[in-house]
Amino acid sequence: MRYLIFLVLFNFGSINSSLDAIRNNFPNINSLEQAELGLKELEKNNDVTSKGYYAAMLFMKSKYVKFPFTKFKFFKKGKLQLDTIIKEHPANIEMRYIRFLLQSEMPSFLGYNKNLEEDYLVIIKGVGSYNLSKNFKNKMLNNMLVSKNISDQKAQIIKQMLINL
Repeated sequence: MRYLIFLVLFNFGSINSSLDAIRNNFPNINSLEQAELGLKELEKNNDVTSKGYYAAMLFMKSKYVKFPFTKFKFFKKGKLQLDTIIKEHPANIEMRYIRFLLQSEMPSFLGYNKNLEEDYLVIIKGVGSYNLSKNFKNKMLNNMLVSKNISDQKAQIIKQMLINL
């Protein structure tokens, strides 16, 4: 059912609706088909947010392809793209959020978990004043709460921010 809704939003919506659908479904992409559909929709857009979610879809694709070398190829491509975007736009809270969630779920042997603390701090310091809807800020912070690498102390800070939004 979720996949059907995802397809309908992509096929009948505008470019912004496509981005909104991907934004709202991330990180709940749960198939190779959804990741590929997201990639197809986002490749048309050239804005920073679309590029960031495109990189995230590469990570998602790496999660669902079968062959280890192909998995690693998509992982490396997504990592390079997302890190480049963040390097060019270090104050972009949404890109930091994407990387935080992805890094918190990555297996440690990949070594892609070095920016968790940095991204957490940037998000916490800037989310209140960043130009995103209150609903999306709530979603971001709630998704951070359930990530693997969140300490009790950080969870308390996030919970307090949710109250204050």
